[in-house]
Amino acid sequence: MKLYTSSETKKIDRLAIKKKGISAFSLMMKAAEFSFNTILENWPNTTKAIIFCSKGNNTGDGYLLAALLKEAGIQSQIVQITKREGLSPATAKGLRVCKQRKVKTIKFSSFKKMKIEKNTVLIDALLGTGLKGKVRKELHQAIEFINKKSKNYPLLSLDIPSGICADSGTELGASILADVTTTFVGRKRGCYTSRGKERAGKVYFNDLLVGKDIFKKVDSSCYILNMEDHLKKINQRNLNTHKGHYGHVLIIGGNTGFGGAAILAAKAAARSGAGLVSLATRPEHMNAALSQCPEIMVKGVNSGQDLEPFLSQPKVLAIGPGLGQDAWSEQLLQRTLWETKNRNIPIVMDADSLNLLPKMNLTSSLPQKIVITPHPGEASKLLKKTVNEIEIDRFKSVKELQKKLKAVVVLKGSGSLVCFNKRGKQMIGVCEAGNPGMASGGMGDILSGLIASFIAQGLDVIQATETAVDIHSKASDLTAMRLGQLGMLASDVLEDVIDLLRH
Repeated sequence: MKLYTSSETKKIDRLAIKKKGISAFSLMMKAAEFSFNTILENWPNTTKAIIFCSKGNNTGDGYLLAALLKEAGIQSQIVQITKREGLSPATAKGLRVCKQRKVKTIKFSSFKKMKIEKNTVLIDALLGTGLKGKVRKELHQAIEFINKKSKNYPLLSLDIPSGICADSGTELGASILADVTTTFVGRKRGCYTSRGKERAGKVYFNDLLVGKDIFKKVDSSCYILNMEDHLKKINQRNLNTHKGHYGHVLIIGGNTGFGGAAILAAKAAARSGAGLVSLATRPEHMNAALSQCPEIMVKGVNSGQDLEPFLSQPKVLAIGPGLGQDAWSEQLLQRTLWETKNRNIPIVMDADSLNLLPKMNLTSSLPQKIVITPHPGEASKLLKKTVNEIEIDRFKSVKELQKKLKAVVVLKGSGSLVCFNKRGKQMIGVCEAGNPGMASGGMGDILSGLIASFIAQGLDVIQATETAVDIHSKASDLTAMRLGQLGMLASDVLEDVIDLLRH
């Protein structure tokens, strides 16, 4: 499923109007009808709707929705935040329809004094996808007040929560916290990552019958990840087979005090189907690793020289979980990077291996087949930016990382992004799944093990990364439903990863 920027969506709109003769008003009406049905689906007992409007095309959707609700016997009321100046022809026509249906309009000052009735739905039709700068003062105040009111009432946003940048998902000063967002024509990138993912709530999409031929004319390099695209290659196993057919993974990490991270990564690789899994770690962690998963071949290493004999056999290496940043860590990283470049084999890099890259001046001498999985803090060090600069535009940040390191890059966070270069064009896959329960130790280690395992089993580095990111997050959602988000452990998620792989 493709995701679009604001300008790409507007281009689809223009093409639909020009090539198919669909009017802007007709598109507005279809958007209003879809939103009307979404309200009935989610809140069937609705008896009243309050629609917050300003003056853009988003407000036009709101006017027509108000009229539809009134026709259906649901009391509807417009709260006009700004003056009705410079309305587009379609929005002005929507306003006329509202007046014909005798939908009442009140000022925001009157609404603030009003008592809201039971079974009322609040509808955000303030700001659409065209917002670029900060939200203006009057709308900023309105958004904050609406959010306070919505704690006790359901809130629907039209197209995108007001105050969220449709292109990046960042918050432009203030934003609506919606329970549900109905989005139209093209899925907006900003609804699926950063602040936008949190603010959009549950997203419902309708293409308004624009037509596949129109979508083909507007190229998008961004899409939603789907693990089903590549899982068949992993799940299909021949009867005449052995462990060598499913690859050998070597996990490198587990410094003093951080043994659990490397063990989790190795266990994830083993449980997700790798034929053989080895773990190179501090000698004091060997017994713990074997007690956790005796199927793993554990090597105790005290230096890069100790590691060298174990680097020649694996099909893929993963370094970073629990690696640390001392002399031991640096020796293992240098030795591993040399081996992967020399043998041209894939490597997955996470955690402290990423922190060491700029520290050791290694960012310009990386292997060809490389996957890096930074969180925003690690990304900030790699790009020499602040975390806030990384998060302001996650799409821009992940593209900069990909260009600089020439790697497949996973920028972790709310709506994780996977960026890679395909025939000279940067592509970005967006993970729709995931929840706040994943904000705990060990989650990234599980992901590293999964990526390495899927590479070992025959997926290329891009396919393996996309599949691992998606299945990891979807499994986390299952874990959250099963156990709750509070206290959710990485090892809990691994159990649901296994269930997803089985089914």
